[in-house]
Amino acid sequence: MAAVGTNTPVAAGAPAVETAGLWKTYRPGLGQAPVRALRDVTIRVERGVIFGLLGQNGAGKTTLVKALLGLTRPTAGAARVLGCDPADPVARRRIGYLPEAMRLPEFMKAEPFLHYMGALNGVDRATRKRRIPEVLERVDLQAPRKQIKEYSKGMQQRLGLAQALMNDPDLLFLDEPTEGLDPLARKQVRDLLLELRAAGKTIFLNAHVLSEVEQVCDQCLILKQGQVVRSGKPSEFTRKTGEYILTLAQVTDAVHSAAQSVLGPLRWEGPSAHIKPRDRAQLNELIDRLRAVPVEIESLEPVKSTLEEFFIEVITGKEPRE
Repeated sequence: MAAVGTNTPVAAGAPAVETAGLWKTYRPGLGQAPVRALRDVTIRVERGVIFGLLGQNGAGKTTLVKALLGLTRPTAGAARVLGCDPADPVARRRIGYLPEAMRLPEFMKAEPFLHYMGALNGVDRATRKRRIPEVLERVDLQAPRKQIKEYSKGMQQRLGLAQALMNDPDLLFLDEPTEGLDPLARKQVRDLLLELRAAGKTIFLNAHVLSEVEQVCDQCLILKQGQVVRSGKPSEFTRKTGEYILTLAQVTDAVHSAAQSVLGPLRWEGPSAHIKPRDRAQLNELIDRLRAVPVEIESLEPVKSTLEEFFIEVITGKEPRE
C-alpha cells in the first residue's frame, strides 16, 4: 500500500461529501418509541470548500458526522465521501477528524502521540518524522517536552487539530475546532482553515460560534430535529434590515438640524448614528441636506442581519415569510 501523506486522490471528480435520503432511526428498547435522529437528509459538498453544519444540541449533527465517517450505518438512504462508501479503508485514509472534547492520553508527549495517531492512519514512519514538526508549527504548538496532562485546554485543542492533519487529508471533519482557544488562537485557526481550503482541502465544520462560520464557510446547512431546514451560502441567510450607520466628519448643531428635518430626532454616538429612512428617496434627501450644511460624509453602511440572528429565527420558527 502506498504511503499516506502523498495526497493521492480518491475518486477524483466526485463530491467530497454526498448523501441521498439519509435516515437514521434508533430503537431504544422494548416498549420505547423509536428515535429518528436523521430524516431524509440530502446534501452535496463539493471539493475545496469549507462547509458549516449548524443546529442545536440534539439536532442530529453528531449522528450525521458519524454516518459520514462510517461509524454508524444509516437506516435508509446512502452516503458517499470522496466518492467512496464511508467505511472504505481507502477513503478513511484520506480523512482527518477532530472530535468535540477529544480525550487525549495524558501520560504521552506531543511527538509520540502524533507518531501513534499517524501510524493508526497508515502514515509510514519517514513521512511521520517529516510531518510532525510541520503540523506542530502549523497549529502553533510549542511544548513538545511537556506531558499532555500539563497542557492547557487550548493547547490540547491545538494538539487534537495537529493529529487531524497528520495524514495530509483531502477531507477534514472538525467538531468545534476553536473550543477553548483565546481570540488570537481562534483567528489563527480561522486563517489555517482558509489556507487549507486554498490548498484544495475540503473542511466539514461543526461549530456553535456562528460568527466564525459566517467568516470562513462557503456553504452551510441548518439541521432541526434531524431534518435539513435551510442550506446555502451564509451571505444568502443575511439580509438588509433597512437600517444604515451614518458616520460624518463632525456633528454640529447645523448637522442635527439638517438630519432632524428629514428623519426626526436621531441618537448620535459620537460622529455616528443609526438611521432608518422610509425609502431611497428619503435617504437621498438626507444626503443632500447634509451636503448643503456642508459636512463630509465619511461612510454610509447598510446594516445586515447576522447568521446567528437568522439561525435563531429558523430554529424558533420566527423567520419572516416572503
